[in-house]
Amino acid sequence: MKKSFLLILLALAACKNETKETVETVTDTVVIDTTAIRVAEEKAGEDNEPIAPERTTANPDEYVTGHFVSNKDVTAMATLVREREGNPSEDGTAAAYSITFNDPNIPALPAGCCEMILVNEGDLNGDGLDELGYAQAPMNGCVFYYYVYTYKNAKWKQFIEPFVIPTGCDGISRADMEKIVFKEGNVIYFMQTDMNDEDMEKVKTKAKLL
Repeated sequence: MKKSFLLILLALAACKNETKETVETVTDTVVIDTTAIRVAEEKAGEDNEPIAPERTTANPDEYVTGHFVSNKDVTAMATLVREREGNPSEDGTAAAYSITFNDPNIPALPAGCCEMILVNEGDLNGDGLDELGYAQAPMNGCVFYYYVYTYKNAKWKQFIEPFVIPTGCDGISRADMEKIVFKEGNVIYFMQTDMNDEDMEKVKTKAKLL
């Protein structure tokens, strides 16, 4: 009888040890799986983390100086802003530009795509400061879009309604750009290309103020 009772106790003890080992094994497995998931999640987080904009000077020769915000000379420069990694020729991501200034207190003027020509338009609105113009040729360079900005209340504001300058893919110089927007008396004009004329003659057109 004592032998039987001893055998039962040994069997229970063995069973308990086996159960403990099994639980420990399962617990170890769960820890390993959890670690793997955590590592995978951290890796995914790193891959999806946004890339900080990288600012580089796109064309250091493309700049213009003027009294844009005060009576002292300020230099504006076309600057490339890389918003994310990628090759534009492969994935179609266009380069983005910003007009930056040598005075850190002047906010940058976002300009989008693509390369541009900067122009000091002179004082168009009679406030004693120069307006800043720029021509930009998205993608193919055959058509320029022209913008004029003024600095008011510590912000850049579009001064006239943007317009299109077709070039026939021949490009355009800063000297030609400087003749496009001008002031006569108190009226501001721009030279608009007549698309119905085979020689694409330019017609003096009153600008729409914004």
